[in-house]
Amino acid sequence: MDTNNWRPGRAEPAMDTTDWRTQLPLDDRPWIVNKMLDTFKRYLPVSGQEDLHELREIIVRFEENIYTAATSQVRLPTKNMTEDCYTGDKIS
Repeated sequence: MDTNNWRPGRAEPAMDTTDWRTQLPLDDRPWIVNKMLDTFKRYLPVSGQEDLHELREIIVRFEENIYTAATSQVRLPTKNMTEDCYTGDKIS
């Protein structure tokens, strides 16, 4: 069992549990960037502070793009789709 991802002292925020995007606290975003940076450093040669800084900037921009895309997605009308499935209607 990998226990390296455990972070002590974190209280669970009271948020809407219907959407995963609402469950991601904003203070987790730097943690995600750091985990990505650690992973990239294992596989890419980083020869100095300048390379490390450039890699961090790339990862921050990538994470921002992913976060923006994920939080701006339009929610699908799942209720109507579920009702159509139960009535046997085809969804076109």
